Amino acid sequence: MHLHSEERQGRGRALNRAFKASKGEILGYIDVDLATDMKYLRELIQSIREGYDFATGSRMIPESNVKRPFKRGFASKGFNFLTRFMLGSKLYDHQCGFKSFKRESLFKLLDKVKDTHWFWDTELYVRAQHAGFKVKEFPVDWRHGGTTKVDLIRDIFGMGSQIFRLWYEFLWV
Repeated sequence: MHLHSEERQGRGRALNRAFKASKGEILGYIDVDLATDMKYLRELIQSIREGYDFATGSRMIPESNVKRPFKRGFASKGFNFLTRFMLGSKLYDHQCGFKSFKRESLFKLLDKVKDTHWFWDTELYVRAQHAGFKVKEFPVDWRHGGTTKVDLIRDIFGMGSQIFRLWYEFLWV
């Protein structure tokens, strides 16, 4: 299936749209640059078949093999630390573009996720953990693809503000 849009939607909005148009019982996505070694695709899908609701590759687990520029790695470590500290997440890497979901579990949370851009998957996985879903994180081999739509300065502030938004929401719920 191909979904086309004349306007830029943002990563989160585009993923929401694709998942809502999908038919499968196991859903997922991978970064288009194939930064994560595809030898982990079987584990990504099998994790859901074995009873997990959500699965994700991780570049931050010590067993992971990762090659990336220093400043991107530093920014990612800071973001993931803040997410763990402020939002109570148990994951080490919220942004790896190698994720799968049980359809039923994903659809229970999809409309609760407010972010429409880069924080979308972080918010989804934090909400999944808070709701008691089974989440699996596993190490992967990952290589920086060279091209990215991420603007480090703009997106660090944007994602940082989203951490505070979600923290505030959890605080008052």
